[in-house]
Amino acid sequence: MRGSRLRERTVLIAAGAALAGFLLVFFVVLPMRDTAKNLSGQIRTFSAAIDEANKMYRQMPAAEEEAKQMRAETAKLFMPENVEVTPSLVREIAQLNSDLGINLNSIRPAEPEPVGNGVRYPVSFRIEADFPHIVRLLFELEQPPHRLWVEGIEITPGARGASGLSALVHVASYSLKSVSKGTDEEA
Repeated sequence: MRGSRLRERTVLIAAGAALAGFLLVFFVVLPMRDTAKNLSGQIRTFSAAIDEANKMYRQMPAAEEEAKQMRAETAKLFMPENVEVTPSLVREIAQLNSDLGINLNSIRPAEPEPVGNGVRYPVSFRIEADFPHIVRLLFELEQPPHRLWVEGIEITPGARGASGLSALVHVASYSLKSVSKGTDEEA
């Protein structure tokens, strides 16, 4: 009897150990393996994000320099050195029309208008050309180095017997008021 009880105990201990091992594998090891896979994926994702951030930090001085240059170019475009903006615009429009081979009939600059912290210099001009030349002119007016924005266009048929169209184009140039001028003019 003693031998059978010893055997039963051994079997019970072995069964308990097997059950404990099964529970340990099923409830601890398998979930940890899945968690480890997820964590390794997150580690790769975060490592890639850190590498991208380091790359951006290394590029920051170049980006700051580029932004500084862009601000200088913008200031140059909106604060022309030439105080006489209107005559400059008239020459620019006349030269562009001449370069494109467009017949310029008239140019009418208007008085500069204050707009917010800037000044608007409107100019209207009448041309005679075919439609593709008009479209090309409108495109070229807004391209650098010109400081012009097309604000409107009125197209009508050309004179009798003429094959082209007549167009009245309204453009404007904008410049910022300089700080010293703004305080002097307001005083």
